[in-house]
Amino acid sequence: MTGNNKGGRRRGGSGRGGGNRKRRSGGRGGGGRGGGGRGRGGKGRGRRDDRSVSDRRFTTGKAEPIPADLPETEFAKFDLAPPLEAAIAAAGYVTPSPIQDQMIPLVLNEKNVMGRAQTGTGKTAAFLVPLLALLDEVEDAADNADAEPRGPVRILVVVPTRELAIQVAEESEKLTRFVPVRTICCYGGAPMDRQVRALRDSAVVVGTPGRLLDHIRRGNADLGKLDAVVLDEVDRMYDLGFRDDVDKILGACKSREQTILTSATINEDVERLIAKHVKEHETVVIETKTLTVDKVDQTFYFVEPTRKQELLLAVVDELQPTKGIVFVRTRFSVDRLTYQLQKKGVGAELIHSGIPQRKRERILQSFKESKFPLLIATDVAARGLDIDDVTHVINYDVPNHAEDYVHRVGRTARMGKTGTAVTFITLDDGAILTAIEKLINKEIRQEVFPGFEIKRAEEKRAEKKEQKRPPGMPPWANPARRRR
Repeated sequence: MTGNNKGGRRRGGSGRGGGNRKRRSGGRGGGGRGGGGRGRGGKGRGRRDDRSVSDRRFTTGKAEPIPADLPETEFAKFDLAPPLEAAIAAAGYVTPSPIQDQMIPLVLNEKNVMGRAQTGTGKTAAFLVPLLALLDEVEDAADNADAEPRGPVRILVVVPTRELAIQVAEESEKLTRFVPVRTICCYGGAPMDRQVRALRDSAVVVGTPGRLLDHIRRGNADLGKLDAVVLDEVDRMYDLGFRDDVDKILGACKSREQTILTSATINEDVERLIAKHVKEHETVVIETKTLTVDKVDQTFYFVEPTRKQELLLAVVDELQPTKGIVFVRTRFSVDRLTYQLQKKGVGAELIHSGIPQRKRERILQSFKESKFPLLIATDVAARGLDIDDVTHVINYDVPNHAEDYVHRVGRTARMGKTGTAVTFITLDDGAILTAIEKLINKEIRQEVFPGFEIKRAEEKRAEKKEQKRPPGMPPWANPARRRR
């Protein structure tokens, strides 16, 4: 579909290229949206510190000096402001991924975009880089290096989980390192009053649907000058039951100029959402032969349900994962499995929605620093984990939905790296295995671990019958039959 090109001020004043793109400023001046320009908004205060965004919940937004020895990157072709290009280089980005290559120009031209690509392909930077580039604070940062960060909210990013909110906020912090733009991360379990104070001078807000809706209902967030709303992993938000919350958030953001949606899959619910709230948009689909990354070595083992833990220990001993994620279906099973692994001397920690937020953050940070090799998690965490260099994904329990397999496996082999995915299959999991292979358009290789060959039902019955047969009883006799 053809994207709508919204009116507004051109991004100018610097004499640089890309004159067909617009610039966005904080507060509105006397001329309104199309006329006499936009003025500066209120100022906030704060000092940038060295803690992660998950530790302090939000950044202070004070710009840092730009180092002189940063390498050049291929992002220069997008004609971004020098401070933003410097932040991209400092973050270690060199070449845009396919989703970034296609989405960044569309967002820079203020189009509504629906982006679909595999997990781990760089979708977060694909929308953050161009949206930040359209802010006046970024464009004018070279001339206002000592400026204070200011509100109101200009970019609102809605994500399904706390972990993903923290990851996106940290990415925004990296990209705004050299500009006076503040990012706040809003999710349940964190102090509300601190978030309220930070919202006054934050231009970028990242949060989960429930907490964002609380702030909107209480009038804590000024959305009157909103530039863009991003729904990141929108299909997962629907899976987790946030359908009504997403509709209400979009209904409260009527002043937005752009709507960006990203997802690993597009289902009927997502299509209905687009039809309702995004009338004209561009669709970017990074097609691959399979939904899972080709560089992931995918295998499965048939196993008796009662021997899963024993097989996990054997697989871990053989594969020796340095940074592996084990996905389990329920919180109770996560607790029990982690306890048993720790008793066996395996370095393992757990994460699920029942763990206090601060403890979850400490565990994730330790896992990122490779202080233990195995993270035991539920599906709730599958979309929120954005951890570099995950070497192995082990599906201890198969997911309830085939789509969740794609998101689990997407935790490894990110951004061109290789990885391994192992799935445990019981005799009752045949239907979901078939659904997974049909969805990813690939046959998963079966392997047999020595000593864990699964026995069919008839073999079990014959073995059980043989065990009950008294010594000396002929094979044709029925041991269950009693003498009268």
